[in-house]
Amino acid sequence: MANLCEKLIAGCVGADCDNPIFEGMEAKAYIFNKSEIASFTDDASTPANPNLKTAIVMKENEGVSYTGYTITQLGKTPFTGTNTTLTEGNVANTFTETFNFVVPDNSPTAAMLLDNIANGKFVVVAKNSYEGSDRKGQFQIYGAKKGLVCTAMERQAYSDDNSGGWAVTLTAEKTPNSALFLEHKTGTDVDTETYLEGLVSCE
Repeated sequence: MANLCEKLIAGCVGADCDNPIFEGMEAKAYIFNKSEIASFTDDASTPANPNLKTAIVMKENEGVSYTGYTITQLGKTPFTGTNTTLTEGNVANTFTETFNFVVPDNSPTAAMLLDNIANGKFVVVAKNSYEGSDRKGQFQIYGAKKGLVCTAMERQAYSDDNSGGWAVTLTAEKTPNSALFLEHKTGTDVDTETYLEGLVSCE
């Protein structure tokens, strides 16, 4: 008898010749304090996909909803080094999520932001250039289960990679899913990107 926790493959592995995968990420991502997210809404389609979420439910504090913020990166390869890798465990294998970005500033305002990033816990929604074969893979969620924490932060005054700004690495270790995605579905015509813009502020 198979172990009850054993995962069984339930789909074919092949290439979509009409929509081949390609690399890359878009220049804007969305970052949230994990403590300010109440929950994620699960996919309600039939059959449901546990790796797909349809909404981010923000907490409210005395009637005021919390907000996320945008991260915009310049250059040809935004968020370079962002990746997900398998971590082998004694009982079960898990995944390590890594999200890299640059704070293109070095000022008192930037320092205050960096101090908060250094000790916070975050969720990031980033936009892949590739949509996925089912058109649902564009907006990927990092840190949804355990939250991303800062594991590296560095400024090199003469670095060509960050133009004198700060390179930041956020990591979530031992997460159970290879990837989670967001596709906004509420019965309206609001697309996922417009929905995310409604959740963030840069004031």
